[in-house]
Amino acid sequence: MNVGAETSIGRVRDTNEDAFWADKGLLVVCDGMGGHQAGEVASAMAVNSIRSYPFQFQDSAAEVREAILKAHAEIAKAAAQDPAMHGMGTTVTMALCIDAPDGAEVVVGHVGDSRCYAYVNGELCRITNDHSVVGELTRQGTISPEEAVLHPQRHVLSQALGIGEVEVEVHRVFLPSGARILLCSDGLTDVLSDAEIKQQIAKAVPQEAAKNLVALANAHGGRDNITVIVAQVP
Repeated sequence: MNVGAETSIGRVRDTNEDAFWADKGLLVVCDGMGGHQAGEVASAMAVNSIRSYPFQFQDSAAEVREAILKAHAEIAKAAAQDPAMHGMGTTVTMALCIDAPDGAEVVVGHVGDSRCYAYVNGELCRITNDHSVVGELTRQGTISPEEAVLHPQRHVLSQALGIGEVEVEVHRVFLPSGARILLCSDGLTDVLSDAEIKQQIAKAVPQEAAKNLVALANAHGGRDNITVIVAQVP
């Protein structure tokens, strides 16, 4: 796959609590949370745990779920053992891309409010749901997508790795040759609309698209850390 990746601390935060991995068909974006740099620790732990998971591609959906739950358990254990890390957690959005005739089978695993999108035949569609208070309210129709953008609880997660119980969201999709997949932290989607994201993905090769998206998010204020992975199916 042709893969581009870019991350930025943004223009407001003091540290970058995002972590990512993009290699050999495994794409991962994590956005950490917690004081005293605990968020940075949690996101790095999640990425390292998932990238070291021994995927066998026998039941890829089950393996993706298991890899995420393994990371969840490791973060929770580390937080319990170190008072400074208490309460740390992270989102995770990952894609396991498996070569298939005329495209790729993509298994997406997800907890939190980072996102995965697919760009196919000129259309951008979101694959994942936001596991957040506002995400739930939007799906219930209680608030509109426009209201969600400004809601005061838009960053309150309903679940995150390392904290309480998690239910991993898993999707399996086929992407044809030439299609693209986007993984990103909410530092991108908080400030850019889906239409703006689509415009950048459509007009540039993956690395340039990732770089342009991060630059555009920073131009819109860079209120949070920003991480973007763009991959094109061969």
